[in-house]
Amino acid sequence: MVRTLKCLFVALIASVVWAGDQDWNFVWVSSGQNRYEVVRGKAKVTITGGKLNAELKGEDGNEFKVVGQVAKHKVNAKFTVVGSDYFVDSPFSGTFTSKHWSGIQGSSGRESISLNDGWNFLGFSRELP
Repeated sequence: MVRTLKCLFVALIASVVWAGDQDWNFVWVSSGQNRYEVVRGKAKVTITGGKLNAELKGEDGNEFKVVGQVAKHKVNAKFTVVGSDYFVDSPFSGTFTSKHWSGIQGSSGRESISLNDGWNFLGFSRELP
């Protein structure tokens, strides 16, 4: 259990370290029988008028999409593994957070989206210029 949590923590930190100026990164942690699988990659995320649209591409080449609503920092979304018959419009919920800071060269803050369905975790982050 401790080893699994350490792996999850390392995956989450790695997804943040990869962030470029305007690039979103994602991590999907999927629970399985006695194990977790982790997919990381890049994402194109737009939030316009409260509508969330994200196109994700994993390091392994697999593609995913997330569509949903953002209201008062709460997110309700549907997650799909593109070209698959599982995880099709699967409901996820979570939060959108934006924090600003000063004194860190190359970043004025960070935005993140954290979603889960009770079994799986999906996280996005990007550095603000």
